[in-house]
Amino acid sequence: MSLLSKPVVVARTASTEAIDVILSRRSNAALVEPGPTAEQLAQILRAGTTVPDHGALRPYRFLVSEGAARERVGDALVAAMREARPDASPEALEKVKLKAFAAPLQVLLIASPRVGHKIAEWEQLASASCTGYAVALAAHALGLGAAWKNVPFDRGQALCTMLGLLPHERLLGWINIGHIARELPAATPVDLATVVSVLTSDGIASYEAPSK
Repeated sequence: MSLLSKPVVVARTASTEAIDVILSRRSNAALVEPGPTAEQLAQILRAGTTVPDHGALRPYRFLVSEGAARERVGDALVAAMREARPDASPEALEKVKLKAFAAPLQVLLIASPRVGHKIAEWEQLASASCTGYAVALAAHALGLGAAWKNVPFDRGQALCTMLGLLPHERLLGWINIGHIARELPAATPVDLATVVSVLTSDGIASYEAPSK
């Protein structure tokens, strides 16, 4: 078939509701009980698996922490901080432990690339990173709040042991999920001209968003 053949156009119905969900998402750290229901959590996790994924390698995995299990996460974070910063104060250690209890539920994101695969590792890590956004966006779509969190000392021995991290894996942080305790004001829209340019036939031009 000629490359110039007229392509088949598949009609899709535009969903302004979906666009509104995307444009209204904000990270919200003020999260309280209850966490997502089992059905909501399944939808959220499923959303995480829809990210662009060259080769369908699924170079990621999730670990769900809620209830009493958060104590294990808190203890592992404290141990990791002690390992990275032996002079950390008791106050700093207590603060990092509380990160495990900032929400009713956490989805820990683990990048698990296929070592030695023909698909570059950076592509696999990019796919794994996309899952965090998908999880947070799905939580928002279901009327929940979410915030992506991390710590700089993510290779602590206790943390790696708790997560079952293999040498080639890494923790990408976690998504806190719960009901919103305090609504945030709407975010100021980004001026697209500050982050977008247009490639022309002979160079690069400024982008001008259409006026409403």
